[in-house]
Amino acid sequence: MTEVLHGLAAAPGIGIGALVLYRPGLATPSATPGDRATVDPQAEWQLFLTARAQVDAELASLGDNASSVVAEIFAAHRIILQDTTLLNSVQRVIFEEKTDAVSATHRVINDLADLFRSLEDEYFAGRAADIVDLGQRLLSHLGAEMSRPLLTKLPPNTVLVAEDLTPTELTQLPAGHVVGIALAYSAPTAHSAILARSMGIPLVCTVGQTLMQWREPFGRGGDVIVDGNRGRVLFDVSQEELARFTQLRQSLLDQGALALSHAYLPAATLDGVPVPILANANSPADVAAVRAVGADGIGLLRSEYLFRGRAVPPGFDEQRETYIGFIAQVDHQLTVRALDAGGDKPVDYIAHHREDNPFLGLRGVRLLIAEPELLRTQYRALRSAAHAASGKLEVRFMLPMISAVEEIFAVRAILESPQDDECRLSPLKLGIMIEVPSAALIAHSLAPLVDFFSIGTNDLSQYVLASDRTNSSVAKLADPLHPAVLHLIKITCDAANAHGKPVSLCGEIAGDPLAAPLLLGLGVTELSVPLPSVPQIKETVRCVTLAHCRTLAADALMCDSAAAVRARLAQG
Repeated sequence: MTEVLHGLAAAPGIGIGALVLYRPGLATPSATPGDRATVDPQAEWQLFLTARAQVDAELASLGDNASSVVAEIFAAHRIILQDTTLLNSVQRVIFEEKTDAVSATHRVINDLADLFRSLEDEYFAGRAADIVDLGQRLLSHLGAEMSRPLLTKLPPNTVLVAEDLTPTELTQLPAGHVVGIALAYSAPTAHSAILARSMGIPLVCTVGQTLMQWREPFGRGGDVIVDGNRGRVLFDVSQEELARFTQLRQSLLDQGALALSHAYLPAATLDGVPVPILANANSPADVAAVRAVGADGIGLLRSEYLFRGRAVPPGFDEQRETYIGFIAQVDHQLTVRALDAGGDKPVDYIAHHREDNPFLGLRGVRLLIAEPELLRTQYRALRSAAHAASGKLEVRFMLPMISAVEEIFAVRAILESPQDDECRLSPLKLGIMIEVPSAALIAHSLAPLVDFFSIGTNDLSQYVLASDRTNSSVAKLADPLHPAVLHLIKITCDAANAHGKPVSLCGEIAGDPLAAPLLLGLGVTELSVPLPSVPQIKETVRCVTLAHCRTLAADALMCDSAAAVRARLAQG
C-alpha cells in the first residue's frame, strides 16, 4: 500500500527513482587530538587564520565562476566566515583549553550549528546547514582527513533523502542523476531549496524525522516519488500509482516545452486584456537570461548582491555602469528595488547592533532613512543610467518595507535635496513594496504619493499570519492564499486602481499557474515571477478571461481558509 509523507513544496516538478539515504552530519576528523601539553596555541591559532583566509579566497573564486544563485550563496558564506562569534569561539577553545586547530574548529562548528538549529528565530535556524558547510571547508584546509559519503558517485534516477543538505553538497550532485530530493527539515526559503529550483530538481522539505526511518532497500522495493508541486513523498508505490505519476510527469514536461516555445509571444487574456509578465532577478546572470525566457522586463531586481561581501558600499560610478548594462539587456521595464538590508540581512560597513527580532527591526526603508547617503547614491546612479538610455524602457525605483506615509515623505526629502548637476534629470518612477499589513490597510493614502505598487506576498503572508516562513514548524501557516492575505491584496489593488496606478505582485505565488488567474481577478495588473516560471505564467494568462478571473477572486474572498481557496482554484 502506498505510504505518503507530507511536507512543504520547495522546488516544483515530479521525480521518480530509487531511494538513497544520506546521513552524514558534520564529518568527524579521523585524527585524534594530541597531548594538550604539546599543543602550541599560537601556532594552532595561526593555522586556523591561514585556513580561514584560504577558505575566504576559495569562496570568492567559486562565486566568480558559479551561477548567479550559487554565487549569492557563497557570498553569504563569506559573511558568516567573517563573523566574530566563529572567530572568537575558535580562539577561546585553542588558547584556554590548549586544543589543536582541527579539534577546536570541529567542536565550535558543531556547537554553532546546534545553537542555530535551536534558536526560536528560525531564520537563523535555517542557516545551520551553512555553518556545517563552512566547517567542512575549514577542516579540509586545516589538513583534517575527512570521512564523508561521496555524493558525486550517486547512480542515475536517484531520489536523495536527507535531514538537510548544504549548498556545497548540492553542487556536488552528478548532473542529471538526482531526479528528486526529500528533506526532513529545512524550508522553502533555505539555500538548499533555492539551489534545487535553479537546478530543476523537485524538492520537498520539512517532511519530519519519520522520513529518515526509511532504508534502502525499503518496504517491498520499487520507486519513490517526490511531488514537488504538492509537497508529498510517496513510498511503496503501487504499479497503478507509478503509472499515473509517470504520465503526470510527462504531461508537465510537455506543457513546459510548449510554453517555452510560445514564450516570446505577449501575454493577454482571452478577452483581450494585456498582462505584462516580468521576471524577478537577483544578479547580472539573471538579468542576462530575461529575454531568453520571454519576460517583458524585470519587475523586481534585488540589488543586494551589489552591496554585500565588501568593505565599502559601491559608489555612484560603479552603480551607474552596472545599471546601464542592465538597461541594455532588458525590454520594456526595469524595476530596481532599493537596498533591502538591515535586521536579518546585515552589511559589513553599516554599524548595526544585534536585534532580538530582526524581522521587526531596523531594516528596509528604515535603514535607508537612517543611512541617507546609501539611498541617495543608489537613486542618483539609477536615474543617471536611465537618462543615458534615452527612454529605451521604463525604469522604476522601488522602496522596501514601507509601513507609513511618513517614510515616503522622508525618502522624498532625501532624494529631492539638491546635491549636484544630477538634480536636473527627470525623476524616476518611484514605487513601494506592499509587504507590511499597515501599508495595505492605508494603500488609499499611499497611492497618491507614489507611481506604482508592488505586492510582496512572501513577507506580507508571514506578517499577516504571524508565521515565520523560514520556520519549519509553522511555515505551512504562512500561506499567501489565506483569505486574510487575499483581502489585503484586494484592498491594495482597489486603492491603486482608484488612483490610476499599476500594481504588480512579485511574491513566489505569482509563479504558480493555479494562483495567477486569482491574482488578476483581485486587480493585480502585472505579475513578476521567478525566471523559470515566465513561459508557463504567460501561457496561463492566454487561457483565461478577466471575467472568469474576477469570478474566481470573488469566490476565493468568500472562503474561510487557504485550503478552501486552493480547492476552489483546483476546480478551475
